[in-house]
Amino acid sequence: MKSIRLVLSSILLLAMLLPLSAQKFTGDRHCLTQGKSKWLVRYQAGEIPPTPKSIMTQFVPLKVHFVGDSDGNGYIDPSKFLTSMILLNDDFREMNIQFYIDGDINTIDNSTYFDHTFAQGQQMMSRNNVRNKFNTYVVDNPAEACGYYSPNGDAIALGKNCLGAGDRTWSHEVGHFFSLAHTFYGWEVVEEIDSIDFNNRAQEFNFFNGENVPVEKVDGSNCEDAADGFCDTPPDYLMERWMCTREGIYQDSLTDPDSVRFAVPAINIMSYANDNCISAFTNDQKAAMTTNLDSRISLPDDSGAGAVAANVEDLQMIFPENNATLPNSDFAQLTWNKVPNADFYVVQLNRSNNFNGAVSISLMVSDTFAIIDEGLAAESRYYWRVRPFNRYVTDSDFGDQKFRFKNGEFATSTIDAALDAAISVAPNPISGGQALLINGRDLGQSGKMNYELI
Repeated sequence: MKSIRLVLSSILLLAMLLPLSAQKFTGDRHCLTQGKSKWLVRYQAGEIPPTPKSIMTQFVPLKVHFVGDSDGNGYIDPSKFLTSMILLNDDFREMNIQFYIDGDINTIDNSTYFDHTFAQGQQMMSRNNVRNKFNTYVVDNPAEACGYYSPNGDAIALGKNCLGAGDRTWSHEVGHFFSLAHTFYGWEVVEEIDSIDFNNRAQEFNFFNGENVPVEKVDGSNCEDAADGFCDTPPDYLMERWMCTREGIYQDSLTDPDSVRFAVPAINIMSYANDNCISAFTNDQKAAMTTNLDSRISLPDDSGAGAVAANVEDLQMIFPENNATLPNSDFAQLTWNKVPNADFYVVQLNRSNNFNGAVSISLMVSDTFAIIDEGLAAESRYYWRVRPFNRYVTDSDFGDQKFRFKNGEFATSTIDAALDAAISVAPNPISGGQALLINGRDLGQSGKMNYELI
């Protein structure tokens, strides 16, 4: 049985980017993009003809690697991963590109890779990549970044705290995998946004990566040679994470080399605008990505044609039965039926029946049972639920069914009615600063009363 364990904690961190495309969430390091890919330079020079969008959906196999520490802890919550994967496929659906989980999830217990440098990340990829797959690693800290694409490893690493609903780190890094540069390409040499004088016109060139990169102008006269080389991505000089206004633009206007003032739109996924601002790629970016995918001859396939989602209504939870009492132990086996079209199951356990926040334990398995061999508290009640899903159609639900069980017999108490009537406690309840009086009546002169105040 393949299983992935999570003792869940929710930490939301801001996202920025590092090489080739990293999104930073700690420290003060800026993006260390190594430049445009050679493929993109050739494509934009007309050496590689554009490929029309495929009429049929192209399925891209993801070899997913969940990385934990050396003790097997710290994996991403599988539900959070699936939420992010649904968003990823939404962003690429218009291009007729769909990503799917190929084979089982590979788990790696390695603290060095769990919190790695770029060199360690490249080593991780060279040792674990599967050929002819889009290798994706989910770690705790990918080189002080939210995520990055490694050209040498030809794989991406994602920080588990930068995935989830509304976070487009994954889509951004896939954009780099398919050759896209940042919309602000060339401005990585600038120390910070605060160093830009918005009242002065921008320089004609930025010296970056050993070359003079033209600064893009508003009139589009140099759009084919400047910045990212796409003429439908407007000028963008913003190399740090930034928040947009209600109008969806940068709060301050910039000045191009011709002294033309302009606002930077925040919609583009390859910009550094915050996640609640970005939502799309441009047509030229989409054309480049579909052409790049076409050049990866052995990568896309048609294996997911006709795939059907797993239906949670077909799920039958079997053991432990609802309200069952198990022997007091760290071990429990949860069992359910095989759901048609389901390739994986997410299993969650919680001390309460509210699963909306952090949960006690979250597992992802490919079998119809899950073994819990640590983390269970003695003499405690647990609720559990199961979410089946298909490797191609990951959009599914847990449904309303939740079972509960007791881990061991609970302590019980009895009341002596006569003794209870003979004792008075006042006031009850009591507030701070009040005197508490405990009186016993008809207990006898030699009676002794022991009590515990809670």
